[in-house]
Amino acid sequence: MEELFRKHNQIRHKFRLFGGLSLIFGITATALFYKAGIGLNSFLFTVTMILILVIASKNLKILITPGTSLCFLGAVLLALSNALTSSWKLQFLNSVGTLLLLEVSLIRLFWAEKVKSLTDYLYNMFMLPIKTLSSVGMLFADTNRFVKEKKLIKNERLRNILTGCVIAIPILIIIITLLSGADMVFGRITRAMFEWFLYRDFYIILLLIILGTLLCYSLFCGASRESTITTHNKEKANPTIGITISTLLLIVYILFCTIQILYLFTGGLFTLPKEFTYSEYARQGFFELLAVTCLNIILILICVNVFAANKWLDAILTAITAGTYIMIASAGYRMLLYIEAYHLTFLRLFVLLFLLIDALLLIGIIISIYHKQFPLFGYSVIVISLCYMTFSFSKPDYYIAKYLISHKEEITNEDITFLTEELSYDAAPVVIPFLNEQYVNSTNSGFETYYERVADRAAKKDIRDYNYSYEKAYELIR
Repeated sequence: MEELFRKHNQIRHKFRLFGGLSLIFGITATALFYKAGIGLNSFLFTVTMILILVIASKNLKILITPGTSLCFLGAVLLALSNALTSSWKLQFLNSVGTLLLLEVSLIRLFWAEKVKSLTDYLYNMFMLPIKTLSSVGMLFADTNRFVKEKKLIKNERLRNILTGCVIAIPILIIIITLLSGADMVFGRITRAMFEWFLYRDFYIILLLIILGTLLCYSLFCGASRESTITTHNKEKANPTIGITISTLLLIVYILFCTIQILYLFTGGLFTLPKEFTYSEYARQGFFELLAVTCLNIILILICVNVFAANKWLDAILTAITAGTYIMIASAGYRMLLYIEAYHLTFLRLFVLLFLLIDALLLIGIIISIYHKQFPLFGYSVIVISLCYMTFSFSKPDYYIAKYLISHKEEITNEDITFLTEELSYDAAPVVIPFLNEQYVNSTNSGFETYYERVADRAAKKDIRDYNYSYEKAYELIR
């Protein structure tokens, strides 16, 4: 904890460096994303964040381990995928994945010696945003101290007035918003003032830069703050309790798995019980599996951290984990039936991806039962990252369109709407040749709208939000 406290003090006392890095973060974020879509800017922004972390680490003499470097690489690849796809679903998931990997990187940099187990990582991932939020005031305090020490503003009264104005801005915004709702006349006046103010790009850009700077500096301070968790060598509880709990759960799992084998798998290929529809069966199987998997992970973590090691407990946990594979097979089988009847969608492919990840994670869970030092969290990060990045770079919308066109004898208007409106332009290499071949003389407004959207996007393109998927679609319709 003393080492972490020292790093925290270094960050705050080296305000010129860390405040400058935070300002670069704010300027870069604003320049790349203000009035721009998602594309190449996502990649450039992620690279900038990683460079800032590398500079900060070297200054604080923090070793960047191979595991941290892999997190950096994964974040860069996910950000790069944003420039290659036009699917907003993938771009959202890519962005979330990038932020999570960067959060893990921060934890590994500042808490490498303290964070070992899966529960430690999950706890710190939960606490980091809270510690960041509680560190918001440090930027203002350190800025005031820096200005005072360097005598940038010699008049102390003026310096205090400026500090008070900056701190009062968010409070004033909240108060004015509430009062505007309380009085119609006051609301109209303030609304007119805010509209005039907000429509001036300079003020918006300045506000975004300040917010970006505040976020970055708060992250530095929050990540280096001492955690409230304390480690004690407590004596673990008697494993009989864990054996009792897991045995009762195992009985339920055995019953469930027996029903799956006798009722589902022996019914013949692509055959369902009459009282279920395809959608009900697939949806039910997926959510059951998700709940059971979460329960299994929680159960194993509790048993490992609370109860003393016991061979019978390990055997029962192994049986529970093995039974989950039958549930995975059941859910996967149901989803294949559903796809056979209703064809592919993004969500159905994503469910299959989840099932694959789930099956791979269970391997790590089984290993961790018998080898307590197995890095389960690191294994989970690698499995999830590799599987999802493969999914993201494959551009699933392309295969969804290809599957639909090749598996339907007659393409209906509803299918055309799905191809041209619900799928992203990742599917354009399949959709545009199909439309040109089948409907070359058609005056269908839907086709024209599809082409016009591509052309309109190409006309408004910016180097910041350059996107290969849009560029490819535009080349095809030209």
